[in-house]
Amino acid sequence: MTDASTGRPDDDATRPDGGTRPDDDGTRPDDRALLGGGRVGLFGESLTVGLAVSVLSLPVVTALPALAAGIAHVRRHVDGRPDSLRDLWDDFRLACRGVWLVSVGSVLLLLVLAFNVSLAGTGALPGGTGVRVVSVLIAVLLVVALLRAAAGWTPGAVWRLVLRDAGRRTGDDLTGTSLLVLALALCGVIVWMLPPLVVIVPGLLALATVAVEHRAVVRRS
Repeated sequence: MTDASTGRPDDDATRPDGGTRPDDDGTRPDDRALLGGGRVGLFGESLTVGLAVSVLSLPVVTALPALAAGIAHVRRHVDGRPDSLRDLWDDFRLACRGVWLVSVGSVLLLLVLAFNVSLAGTGALPGGTGVRVVSVLIAVLLVVALLRAAAGWTPGAVWRLVLRDAGRRTGDDLTGTSLLVLALALCGVIVWMLPPLVVIVPGLLALATVAVEHRAVVRRS
C-alpha cells in the first residue's frame, strides 16, 4: 500500500504485529490489558480481591477455596473477561466442593508448625534452632504449594489431585517457587509495617501467583 500524502509505501503492512501502532504513551492495547487498564486497573482489582478473599477466609478453613476464587478472578480480569464479584462468589462456592479434607489438613499442619516455632523460641526444646528453621521452611513451602494449588484449580477438579500437581510444580519450577517465597516475604514486611494491610495481602498473593503460573506456561510453550 502507498501513503497518498507522501507517495511512500505504508510500512504498516510490513509490521510484524499486523500494523498495530503504539498509543501515544508507548503501549499497545494488549499491553494495556496486561497492565490492568480500565476503570479500576489491575492493582485496584487486586485490592478488591484481597478484601473479598479476606472476608471469605474468616472461617479459616475456607481460605484455600477463597484463594482459588480470587486467583480465578484476577486471571479473568487480565484476560479481559467478565470479572464481577458475583463470578468470584460462584467460583468460591464451586471451589468449596470436596476441599474440606485438604483444607482442614493444611490448617492443622500449619498450626502444628507454628506451635513448633513457638516452642523452639522458648529454649525448652533441644535443638530448638534447627526445629524452628525446618518448621518455617516446611510452612513456607506448604503455603507456596497451596497458592499453586489454588491457581491450578478448575471447576469440577478433585482437590487431592490439584494439590498433588501443585506440589510437583513447586519442585519442578524452582524459580517460580522462589518468586512466590519472595512475594510471601514482601507481604510479611507489609503486614509487619502496617498490620491493617493484612486484608489486602490475599489480593497481592493472587496477583503474584497468576504472574508466576503464566510465566511457567510461557516457558513450557
